[in-house]
Amino acid sequence: MIGFFTDVHADLRSLQKVLTALERSGADSLVCLGDLVVHGQRPNEVVDLIRRWQIPTVGGNHDHGAVHYREDPSLVFFNPKSELHTALTQTMLSEENRQFLSRLPDRLQIAPQISCVHASYRDRYALLSHQPNLCKVFADSPTPVTLCGHTHRTRVHIEHAGHTIDTVDPWAEGGDSWSTELDWGTKKYILNCGNTSQLLYDRLPPVYGLLDISAQVLTWKRVY
Repeated sequence: MIGFFTDVHADLRSLQKVLTALERSGADSLVCLGDLVVHGQRPNEVVDLIRRWQIPTVGGNHDHGAVHYREDPSLVFFNPKSELHTALTQTMLSEENRQFLSRLPDRLQIAPQISCVHASYRDRYALLSHQPNLCKVFADSPTPVTLCGHTHRTRVHIEHAGHTIDTVDPWAEGGDSWSTELDWGTKKYILNCGNTSQLLYDRLPPVYGLLDISAQVLTWKRVY
């Protein structure tokens, strides 16, 4: 069983809660879907913890920005506050952790059926709340299941035969746990884990995912 989480944003306390819950969950392996840093005040401690646990991680737009701020003209900031936090994080990072972030891959394939990205395969800034972006990710996906983050919204996107797409909000009816059976023999899925950090605008509870490959069952869990 694979445990996964995303968008830590230097929130050490929330990361510790999620890792504690994952340690008790029975997951055999873990993966992080990016944005370890920026916005919180503990970037080095977060990166140190990820390194100590040896968790495979894809690079997020904020990880890239914290490393390449002022060097990469293609950087995108969604608002002035985000740019300010990026600049501050760059001054806080140790050289060792900066090098670690610079080596994070844009994508990982962790099983024959499962790929991992931060936002999409070609664009680390793509918002999957936009239907054209969803269509592109499904078209680009080399596997039936893609794990991602970036939007801070937990969602299950399903592409059926004929390329029709449904989107499910697991928290629409409340609750702290949600499970569903998948069928990646006939459908494709984009599974957006949502967020770990509680330091951002909406302060949503941290979320992690569990994916049972043999049973094809997805579970989302909120952490308090």
